Amino acid sequence: MNAPSHPGLGSDDACPPWCRRDHTAGDHPEDRHHQSSAHLVAMVTGRPTLDPDDQAQPVSAVIRLVRRLGSETTWLELLSEEGPEVRLVVTTESARRLLLDVQRLLTTAET
Repeated sequence: MNAPSHPGLGSDDACPPWCRRDHTAGDHPEDRHHQSSAHLVAMVTGRPTLDPDDQAQPVSAVIRLVRRLGSETTWLELLSEEGPEVRLVVTTESARRLLLDVQRLLTTAET
């Protein structure tokens, strides 16, 4: 499958297969990036070492892939839809390592 062609993208900036962003020649420099579809995740956040469990808050977060034009590094963003409660921005390589450790910890939590 060929990468989509968009005005304003150089030949070295072809969209990765996961990119769902429209690119134009007039894009602001800060808007020049590839972006996957966003997925909403319902979460509960809190400060369990400082606050009681009943002070935990429901949060809607967005997770997506992002890559700046001209870069080879793809990032995973997990951000609160509103507010600062959730913010994790890591490379996909770091996200894979994190996923392994999260899976290990969740397995431990089940016992």
